[in-house]
Amino acid sequence: MGTYKLKMLLIGDAAVGKTSLIKKFIKGAFQKDYKMTIGCDIFTKDVELNDGQDLVTLSIWDIAGQDRFKFFRSSFYRGSAGAMVIFDLTRYTTFNPNVVNWLKELWSFTGRIPIVILGNKVDLINMRAVRASDAKAFADQVPCDYIETSAKEGQYVDESFSALAMSMLQNMRNKMTP
Repeated sequence: MGTYKLKMLLIGDAAVGKTSLIKKFIKGAFQKDYKMTIGCDIFTKDVELNDGQDLVTLSIWDIAGQDRFKFFRSSFYRGSAGAMVIFDLTRYTTFNPNVVNWLKELWSFTGRIPIVILGNKVDLINMRAVRASDAKAFADQVPCDYIETSAKEGQYVDESFSALAMSMLQNMRNKMTP
């Protein structure tokens, strides 16, 4: 059994649900009231991967999405093993062009680390502004996984974190292999 510590970032525009996804993943609770992240909040959670063969301690960095924090974000990216790029399925601009902008900013500081793109708020079906096929086609070009989540309902939240943790672990192992 291997034991690892990996740094994971959650990035995306303000109010796309980054903090709510983390709280659902860590505590199983949904935060109804919006509370803006100032700079960065850090959470940890242990996850078992590969049928319990690997224990990964995730250091999960919730990065503020507001432009006024852009100057500080570069320091938060250092040492990251992977990132979730999150957009709000009910607000088109959080997907296009902003996911591309987030990827450019991320990769300018980290290089091509593993990512998963999340379309959050899938429970708000009547307000949907981004087609699943468009988001999936974009993710295929990156290439990376695309997952639609609902922090409120818990839909695919754990699976999203596990998928990224697996990609991060595999990427780390590939770098260690000569």
